[in-house]
Amino acid sequence: MTYTIESAQSIFSNTQIPSQIPAIIALFDQLSVDDRLALLWYAYTEMGKTITPAAPGAARLQFAERLLNEIKQMPNEGQMQVMRELALRSDTPISRTYGYFSVNTKLAFWYELGELMKQGLVTPVPTGYQMSPGVEVVLEAIKKLDAGQQITVLRNAVVDMGYDSDAASSENRAAEPMFKRAVPAPSKITIAGVMEPAVLNYVEAMNADNFKAAVELFTSDGALQPPFQKPIVGREAIAKYMQEEAQGLNMMPQQGICETKADGSKQIKVTGVVQTPWFGVNVGMNIAWRFLINPQGKIFFVAIDMLASPQELLNLRPR
Repeated sequence: MTYTIESAQSIFSNTQIPSQIPAIIALFDQLSVDDRLALLWYAYTEMGKTITPAAPGAARLQFAERLLNEIKQMPNEGQMQVMRELALRSDTPISRTYGYFSVNTKLAFWYELGELMKQGLVTPVPTGYQMSPGVEVVLEAIKKLDAGQQITVLRNAVVDMGYDSDAASSENRAAEPMFKRAVPAPSKITIAGVMEPAVLNYVEAMNADNFKAAVELFTSDGALQPPFQKPIVGREAIAKYMQEEAQGLNMMPQQGICETKADGSKQIKVTGVVQTPWFGVNVGMNIAWRFLINPQGKIFFVAIDMLASPQELLNLRPR
């Protein structure tokens, strides 16, 4: 049997994902630069009432500290200009530095910037700013999402900021330390209904931040498709993605189903919860993993889907 990424994407196609997330992200991108910055500030303060981010580790802040101190010393207008340049992805020295950061360091930067705004050391919004109808629409839409979905929207907003040169970013990101876990990740994994070694070993390797072991479970032309993104193809590209974006995750699969095909390949769907290092045990994202395992027991494809509702955790009927 011949496998293609396109055909693999269609397995378990009845998985229900929150379609409003891409729409909200698209609306956010259409806002003016000041509206985008204001929305981040309002969303930060609103989310803080129910969701408290975990404070970043010292090693992570070390990379952002120089930039934060530089911004802190600027007058208010200079601070706003820097944030506008970040939001506009302008090619400036500060935007380039931010673009070099890994995902976790970008999140650390905005966490600390929000704290500085609370303390009055950094201006949160331009003088005289009034919330536009567009900000109100997007903010209300974000409020209606569950906590895990809110994280996804706001994470995408800050990760896409800054000027990113792929070659330079790869070199600098590789030098960053691994994210230190405050709480040990689950080690021994059991999934009701699924005994496939490739799946169990994949989750255990990811929970140990052992991305080398995780990548070795893939075929050489295998692919990983993150939520709301295109497939990442090839072991080298998958390893780069994991190193930059998957550190510190706690994957807690609960149950799954396995369909064995005539050629010995397997289509497997697993549902469970993922905790990020930024919200710890306070927030879990409801996730489905859709695996295509080849007859030799290697992962050819895995799609990671954010589920539309907690009920989807139980929706494991064959397609």
